[in-house]
Amino acid sequence: MSETAADRLRSLLGSDVYTQKGRLRSDDLLVRERVRHGLGEATARLRQLISQWRADRMPPSTREQPFPPAEVMEPIRRAERLGRAIDDVSTTVGGLPLLSQDRVWDRVRSAGLDELLQFDWTMVGESDALAVAMAACGGLDEIDIGAAEERIQRLREAIGDRCRYLEIPA
Repeated sequence: MSETAADRLRSLLGSDVYTQKGRLRSDDLLVRERVRHGLGEATARLRQLISQWRADRMPPSTREQPFPPAEVMEPIRRAERLGRAIDDVSTTVGGLPLLSQDRVWDRVRSAGLDELLQFDWTMVGESDALAVAMAACGGLDEIDIGAAEERIQRLREAIGDRCRYLEIPA
């Protein structure tokens, strides 16, 4: 029995990108990568700001003062906590379940693409806005930690809503 080129490609890719269901799965992966890209940019900028802060504000250790002053370290600690929160959300986005079960696919295909699009739109928008906000900061002390944490919380809510939406009702 001869195997068609499409069958061989499907087996290599692990997904059928030539059907509507395969395209939806592929688009789902693209959305995740876009969200993770925005979060990665935000984290990279945050690390850059921390590095600049250390270089500019952290005095060298002396025998009299072996540790940096608390007022110099506090912005670094807050920024590191924010960076860990961003990394946690990025990991969660990467681990979102794929649309693989037929009942989920039937539900999304029949009426739910618009709702799924809203969840994805929110995730992409919040991650991009977080990256833009971090890029606009000229220094570690200019970061609005509260606003960044609100964006992260909205991302977590969109992820949770999306997961609940894709669950199969028993």
